Formats: sequence, C-alpha cells, structure tokens
Amino acid sequence: MGRHSNSAEAAPRAVRGTTLLLVWLAGIGAGLFALLGAAAKYTTCSSKATTLACRSSGTTLGGVLVVAVVAVVTTITVATHGRDRRWIMIAGVIALALLAALFIASRALLSTV
Repeated sequence: MGRHSNSAEAAPRAVRGTTLLLVWLAGIGAGLFALLGAAAKYTTCSSKATTLACRSSGTTLGGVLVVAVVAVVTTITVATHGRDRRWIMIAGVIALALLAALFIASRALLSTV
C-alpha cells in the first residue's frame, strides 16, 4: 500500500476490483457469443438458409446484443467509481444478471444456425 492510503480505502477498492473482474469476464463471454451470432450469416449459413441467424435481422440482433454487452460493462465500470461496498456489490449482481440474460439471448440466436 502507498503511504497515502489506509485500510478504509483498500476494502472498497478490493470489492470494486473483484466485481469489475467478474463483470468484465462475463462481458467477454457474452460479447463473444453475440459477435458469433452477428457473424453467423457470413460464416456458417448456406445460401438458401432461412433461419434467424442467417438473415439480416439476425445480424442486426447480434449487433444489438454486442452493443448491449458493451453498454452494461462500460456503465458498471464508470458507475462504481467512488461508491461504497454495498452499492458496488448490488450493481455487480445486477450487471451479472443482465450479462447472463444477454449470453442466453446470444446462445439462442446461435442455436438457430
């Protein structure tokens, strides 16, 4: 620890660091599947495929999912700065729930290939 920090400052910083680590890892996972869903039309679909992931609307939906993942991770990263432990933990749980929902939506989009 630096000479200007004390243990009262270190605890919220540790909670924030752990929370952001979990949110960023979940965001990477959800974002990867959202990117795969957005790119499915151009990689795995045949020319006559009519499933959702193989249409333009599937590509658009995948793009919206990517933007939503980025928005959740960015918002939590910025919003938890300078907050107390309880607020950080509540925000982290909400962010993880949102990212789980986005992951499920991305997997559902990919399952239509």
